[in-house]
Amino acid sequence: MRRLALFLLVSFVSIGAFAQYNNGNSFMRRVLFGYQQHDDGFYYPVTDILVDELDHVEAAYAYDKKAQNLYVRTAAYNCVVTLTKEYANVVKENKHIPQLKGGAVDMRVMAENKRLEDKFTRLNEERKAHLEDSIAKVRADSIEKARQDSLRKVREAQEVAAYRASHDWKCMHFAGQRLSCSLCQNTLLVEDTVACVALVDSVFYYREEQKGDLGLSFSVIHATPVDSILLKDKRFNLHSKAFKDSLAIIEGMDADMVEVFNNVAYMGYVDSLRTIAPNGYVSQWKWTPLDSTSVDVKLGYVNMNEKAVKAIDSHYQLIDSEGKVLKNIQAKIDTVIEYMQQGEVQTKFPFAITEGMEMKLTKVVVIYADGTKAAGKI
Repeated sequence: MRRLALFLLVSFVSIGAFAQYNNGNSFMRRVLFGYQQHDDGFYYPVTDILVDELDHVEAAYAYDKKAQNLYVRTAAYNCVVTLTKEYANVVKENKHIPQLKGGAVDMRVMAENKRLEDKFTRLNEERKAHLEDSIAKVRADSIEKARQDSLRKVREAQEVAAYRASHDWKCMHFAGQRLSCSLCQNTLLVEDTVACVALVDSVFYYREEQKGDLGLSFSVIHATPVDSILLKDKRFNLHSKAFKDSLAIIEGMDADMVEVFNNVAYMGYVDSLRTIAPNGYVSQWKWTPLDSTSVDVKLGYVNMNEKAVKAIDSHYQLIDSEGKVLKNIQAKIDTVIEYMQQGEVQTKFPFAITEGMEMKLTKVVVIYADGTKAAGKI
């Protein structure tokens, strides 16, 4: 069960959950006409909406072979799905799906739209009648209280519906908030938005993209208990209400699962570092004039080779203000740097730096414990 939950997490962060029609079998999924229920209990019409996934299909009622368009109906939507070539080849052989074109397709679409319109008109009328009966029952006790409460719920429902229609559940605008992590004990100051992952058992899981070396980065998932501060934040409450189902899609989310995900992400980052710099790389270096006669140079190096480094041979150039090379300098310094460790070497050169002059690091050669050499990435 834990393996299945972990698989859902990885799929969730990268491409989303599985559905009957998705990017794996279709190029486009469009709601031609349908209804969505708001929190006030009424159904409202929607038209011409592209969706990432389409499931719970009740019937496929027409197929346009030329356009590879399959027309399907769910309980609330009338949709068209543009199939991939492979799925189109399967559907066109299905004798139970009428193959239509042109006006015949339009007529079927209109008929399905009418079917949905009749259905949800009836449901809305039933809902309206139910509300009227409820109001009548409490009118004698507190008409004003019931009216105010109904208006409040409608306003909240409209606010949640509007938020849901204009936001992505994976991205919560949360600028200025501080989110602590109960796992790594760090605190993230949100500059713009938070990448949401899940909300499970009153713990909010979110993803941070951490910067690494050599222009690389890797994902880290954090966990923050939902405390009184978050519960008072209108942005958090609105987002968690609007996308309650999406935030609860991963079952069994816990610290162990987060640790596995974070380890996998970090090892992927390390593999990328080894690909770019198999022998290691200069993590930092700087030169500082000490006085009128000498310069201090510090160089940090990360060893990505499984062999231990025993010395670093670094090469520099002294350049004047016009870009002319005045002097080539070399320094070989003994130091021990084990695999995946960072070491630092420091040396002093006996020459003066005048105004406009600069130093440039041109080459780094690492010498391993077995006597072999290799060039490091600068």
